[in-house]
Amino acid sequence: MKKKLTQNSPLDNDETPKEIDIESETPLKDGADVCQQLMDRYSKSSAPQHRHLIATAAAMRSILSAESLPLSPPAYFAAAISALDDDSAANLDSTAIGALLTFLSIVVPAVPEGGIASSKAKEAVEVVVRVVGKEGLGVASLRSGVKCLGVLLVEFSDSQDWRSAQFGLESLLGFAIDRRPKVRRCAQEYLEKFFKSFQSSVVIKEASKLVLSLLKKHMPVALTLSTIKSADDSKDETTLKPEHLEVLHMLNVLKLTVPYLSAKIRLKILSELCKLTSSEFSFLTRNIHKTVEVFLANSNVEAIIPEMENVIVSLVSYVSGEKNPVDTLISAATLLKCATYKLHGIQSNSWMKNVPLVCSSLAALLSSEAIVASHASDIMKELISHHLDLKSFSFDNNGLGSDEADAINSICSIFESSLSSSDGLPNEHVSDVLTVLFQKLGESSYIFMKGILHKLADLMTLAGGDTSNMSHLRSCLGSAVSVIGPERILTLLPITLDVDGLIYSNMWLVPILKEYIVGASLSYYMEHIVPLAKSFQQASCKVKKSVIRQDLQANAHSLLGLLPAFCSYPIDTHKKFKALAELMINFLKEDSLMNENIALAIQILINQNKSILRSGKDADESNNAIVGNSKLELTSPASYSKKTATKNIKALSSCAPEMLQALTDVFVQSPPAKNLYLKDAIGCLASITDSSVTKRIFVSLVEKLQSIDGEGEFEKQAGNANELMEKEESNLNAMGKETSRCVIMELASSLISGAEEDLIDFIYVLIKQTFQETNEIGHYEAYYTLSRILEEHAWFCSSRLEELIDLLLGLKSPANIASLSSRLDCFSMLMVHTLKMSSLEENTKPFLILNEIIVTLKDGKEETRKATYDILLKMSSALRKSSDINSDPPYHKLINMIMGYLSGSSPHIKSGAVAALSVLVYDDPEICTSVPDLVSSILSLLQTKAVEVIKAVLGFVKVLVSSLQAQDLQNFLSDIINGVLQWSSISRNHFRSKVVIILEILTRKCGIAAVQSVAPEKHRNFLTTVIENRRGKTTSGEADDNDADKVDSLTEGSRKRKDKGFGTFKQKNDKTEHRKRKRDKRDGSKLYDSSEPAGISDSHYGGMKTAKRAKHFGKPMKGQSDGNGRKKNFNKGSGTSTGTGRGQKRKLDQPTMSQKRKAAGGDKQHSFKARTRPKKFKGVNKKSNK
Repeated sequence: MKKKLTQNSPLDNDETPKEIDIESETPLKDGADVCQQLMDRYSKSSAPQHRHLIATAAAMRSILSAESLPLSPPAYFAAAISALDDDSAANLDSTAIGALLTFLSIVVPAVPEGGIASSKAKEAVEVVVRVVGKEGLGVASLRSGVKCLGVLLVEFSDSQDWRSAQFGLESLLGFAIDRRPKVRRCAQEYLEKFFKSFQSSVVIKEASKLVLSLLKKHMPVALTLSTIKSADDSKDETTLKPEHLEVLHMLNVLKLTVPYLSAKIRLKILSELCKLTSSEFSFLTRNIHKTVEVFLANSNVEAIIPEMENVIVSLVSYVSGEKNPVDTLISAATLLKCATYKLHGIQSNSWMKNVPLVCSSLAALLSSEAIVASHASDIMKELISHHLDLKSFSFDNNGLGSDEADAINSICSIFESSLSSSDGLPNEHVSDVLTVLFQKLGESSYIFMKGILHKLADLMTLAGGDTSNMSHLRSCLGSAVSVIGPERILTLLPITLDVDGLIYSNMWLVPILKEYIVGASLSYYMEHIVPLAKSFQQASCKVKKSVIRQDLQANAHSLLGLLPAFCSYPIDTHKKFKALAELMINFLKEDSLMNENIALAIQILINQNKSILRSGKDADESNNAIVGNSKLELTSPASYSKKTATKNIKALSSCAPEMLQALTDVFVQSPPAKNLYLKDAIGCLASITDSSVTKRIFVSLVEKLQSIDGEGEFEKQAGNANELMEKEESNLNAMGKETSRCVIMELASSLISGAEEDLIDFIYVLIKQTFQETNEIGHYEAYYTLSRILEEHAWFCSSRLEELIDLLLGLKSPANIASLSSRLDCFSMLMVHTLKMSSLEENTKPFLILNEIIVTLKDGKEETRKATYDILLKMSSALRKSSDINSDPPYHKLINMIMGYLSGSSPHIKSGAVAALSVLVYDDPEICTSVPDLVSSILSLLQTKAVEVIKAVLGFVKVLVSSLQAQDLQNFLSDIINGVLQWSSISRNHFRSKVVIILEILTRKCGIAAVQSVAPEKHRNFLTTVIENRRGKTTSGEADDNDADKVDSLTEGSRKRKDKGFGTFKQKNDKTEHRKRKRDKRDGSKLYDSSEPAGISDSHYGGMKTAKRAKHFGKPMKGQSDGNGRKKNFNKGSGTSTGTGRGQKRKLDQPTMSQKRKAAGGDKQHSFKARTRPKKFKGVNKKSNK
């Protein structure tokens, strides 16, 4: 094989400017004359190399023309090769040869497939190789020759005939290790393509031998270079000797050709590479790692198994070396993983032999730099998770003697030694690997990882009370607790107390046990944990020193506090819960500190078992519905089946009455702050207790709190509830009437889910009686309890629908936001139920509920509006779910009802209805198309003069244009443009700026042409100004900022509504508002601005006005017009024109039956007449408030 690199060959940076670098040349066009294309491309260039190329092309064309040959790429190729092969070519200088090679490199790729016969290609290869072997050629010329050689070999030579391919392949291999990068890269590119084209086994075999001979030729230098330790791993390759560089390039050639070599040659090459690997970094290390990576990725496992152990040993040696570069350590660790994977799939014995060696080297990396340690940790966790196999493991003789056990034992010994030799706590990477090892070995961790557990325990003990930076160690020990179980853990690491010396050990384990226990035994808690806690308690009684006594008592309570953890999927619930219930009842009577633990334990037991029964799956498949903030949600034991859960629920139900009685007694005596967890536990118990038992306990409590006669059956008590609740106050117990009322309602709310009809009826009587109290104490609890009844018991809602609506509407709206939210919840469920079950012609009650919601929607308080928006969305969501059932969807009924208020007489109510529809459109833009008259009905309100209505409508339009897709907007574009442009000339109340924002959104979505086409002629100038201003932003950044602030006030509003439920928007500037009010007073005859309290803001979402504006609007203005030419009759002292203050009863216009039919049917007019007088609609009924 000829060596094409000479000592005086120039490098790339010595390239003469007189040569053409065709690396970035544009390919020629098919069918066009090559010479003409080159002339067109370079005719204007004065560069000498371009002139030479054009001259060469012209000479070739003249030869073809003289011989009357076609001006085609094959003809040009033949002419150029002939020129190079001619005897006169020996006299050509390097410039002429370079021009011919460049011309050839441009022409050959343009030759069509089959355009050059394989025999001619072979001859051409010989010519090109002979020419490029001449000295004095520049890099570009040489690269052109190599490209021509590569194309001839890949495209036109007979790659299945070794004699035809041999010479060209030898030459290409020589150029593939050339020192000049451009030449080398080009040769390597075509070398890989040439190898890929081999199909003949003979050719593959001979080509593989050629590559092996290249490796062996360079091995002496490579071995020398591998022994030269590199202190500076970033040393520039250009400082190396040429023969050293050839070794590096040779390794790159191996990396390219390995996938295409024969299996036998691959094995030999891999063996040679192992000889080049040492424990210290050298210049060859990175190249060797990359080549070995290709071997592992592209070789059949069987083909390289004989050398796999040598590969692993050499890589382990390197990983164990000191001060090796980080990137090479990471690559070596990755190769170790790949090699181990290969072994595991084929030879398990070999894998078990080598895996301890691999783990030992990787474990050493866990204490290295963070990036190396993290990578090694990931590899080890993957190896342990996927390859440690315990299927054939036997607990007989602890499994010792088997290959699996020996491998596992070796791995555990490695970590135990590592923990023993370390000076401090293990880092997070070591802990993570140990955690995975615990989880993989499961119960057998008790056999293999005893030593590791003791080492970890010693570290925790040495740390003492300092638990900082120990979360990873706690998590590791927690995984041991979860898989081994508390009984075995406490056998290995017992919690002890020396009564005489008052010295205890391993109490640090208690928080870990509390967090990670799952699938334990209730009997173990009662027989070991409770006695141990009592020993601490008894010891504390004998101590005089308060600090020691308090410490011992705290330890006792910590141990008893393990109760919730032991109740997470216990294995003996159906056998031991009765005994546990007795113990818990004693604790409730004697130790108030255990109340929360007992309540939590009961919830865990009941919820876990009910979750399995509901899901119909075993515990390891179901999602655990568990309370608390601990990690009790760990995977439950696989043995915790549906059958087990059924037995457990039965055992829990048998003891539930006693537990329920004990908890209710504690509930009554506990302060309100500690009642929440007791309520939840009582609710869980009530859900599995017979309703008659729950009823008896609850009635007994009511009698106790209210000094009620216990005579008679429950039905008698329910019937005489009014009499019972009106006993003299002097007969109440020491708790007091008001407090007892709240306690009764709170307890009642927790009994709802499991209650039957008679108990629900009795609770309802208590609710009504509570609402009769004028001081509103207990009203929140009553509202909440009623909402729970409506949510859990649909039959109650059906049977008492009208009564419930009348009850709620007869109550004044509460000032307390929590009470209001529960009240609105009740309204929501009643409205949904009513709209689903009856038509508007049959039932007028939905209008009464909607009156309440719309008035509340216009309240001046942000939190009140927020609660109303949330309820409105909740209501629409519930109705949408059932909208596909009936021909007249309930959801559309709601929308039509709200639309009915658009034709009301009060601007305040109109704007409230528009705000409600804005909320619904934002949540579900599709209603704009499914309810045809919706958009047109609202846009028609732009013809009114009421400022409040115009604000709300413009806000609605902003939501509309921002929420709808462009194609849907086209249907409303004309109406929107014509509607909003009429307010473009009015700057008061920010009308003009709102119109501008709407127009900007429309032009962005629908296009300028579409908007201009529907705009009225008289507003064209304004529209043009808006468009020009939008285009004329000084920078794109400013445009984006203005879009965010203006056009997508929707975006800001969207975020706030999503996060806050349509909360407060940015308030207006006080000075601007002051000037606006002056203008409003001056032009009051032109535009009507109702003096309503601050309600839905100018962005229509319910944003607050400024405090000054709210104060101003809070005062009624005498004789102000209502927008229809009539004077308002304000109630004196009512505070506002509408009387919508919190804590007041409110009445709205009641639509007539015919008008309701129109609303239900989507009538465009939606005209309602008031049944009541305007002053009752606007003001406060003084008589009813007296």
